[in-house]
Amino acid sequence: MSAESLPPASLSHLVRRVPTEEASDIRRDWTGNDDSERNHHGKVPLIESPLRLRLSWKKSSKDSARLIGVFDLDLRRLHQAGYIRLEPTSENEVRLRFYHGWDNVVYIQLNLKEPGLPIGRMP
Repeated sequence: MSAESLPPASLSHLVRRVPTEEASDIRRDWTGNDDSERNHHGKVPLIESPLRLRLSWKKSSKDSARLIGVFDLDLRRLHQAGYIRLEPTSENEVRLRFYHGWDNVVYIQLNLKEPGLPIGRMP
């Protein structure tokens, strides 16, 4: 499966890869780093759904960031499907977490105990 075929088309109601020519109006620009336990996460207000996010990744803090992709995320549906969680102190924010797996795939994943949603590969 190529990076371009992730995320799977069957999950496009949760997350969709945005083609480069359409990649405008990016609301978040996140860079993950393997030195940070191979994950990157943050709080995001539900009102930002659908969220257009550009995700890049670095193998270490000293490496250059590599683009994983630009994605449209339906935060509400991701929460309903169990890939993200509500913040304990707020009903209006979710915790969005990306994880770079040992299989070189980047996932949206609640935690290491739960299944992840594959969205791209580390180039």
